[in-house]
Amino acid sequence: MDYNTQVNQIPYPYYPVTPSGSNKRKAGLMLAGGLIGMNAYYMPVKKDVFVNKAFELTQYDALQKASDLEKIAEEVEKNKLSSKSKMMLEEMGLTPSVDAISAKCKEIKAKVTDEVSVKRIKEHYAGNFEKYKKNIALTDNIASDAFKAVKRSKFWWGTGIGAGIGLALGLMSSRN
Repeated sequence: MDYNTQVNQIPYPYYPVTPSGSNKRKAGLMLAGGLIGMNAYYMPVKKDVFVNKAFELTQYDALQKASDLEKIAEEVEKNKLSSKSKMMLEEMGLTPSVDAISAKCKEIKAKVTDEVSVKRIKEHYAGNFEKYKKNIALTDNIASDAFKAVKRSKFWWGTGIGAGIGLALGLMSSRN
């Protein structure tokens, strides 16, 4: 009898997988997949995603500022202007009159809703994308926040997808 037939005749024992071992395997593969998926954070940021996120943040800031001004206009009508509101008006160079505040609100809202203005803002971010990408020190707050938001989103999506794939592999590899 040669070696090959001798090895093939040895019965290999079957070791049953316990439920706790199976659960550990699933959890381990899910964790490993999640950790691998976290590397999506380091994937490069695409120009369109950055531009859209930067505009979204710009729009949110502008609408928030307009909302604050509308509240200040209500305070002016009631003659109960707070010191915070006074400082905000002074910072914007506005007088405490309802007409001036309303005009400024319309101007701010027009910057983020007018088609031409929106196009100009997006072109600004698209034109400066390479500069922002190469040197973080050149970014403004909005661009910096946009890069962070895109990377954070990639991180969470990568983690979730990686964990899902890891769990699927764990379920496929478990014997239960």
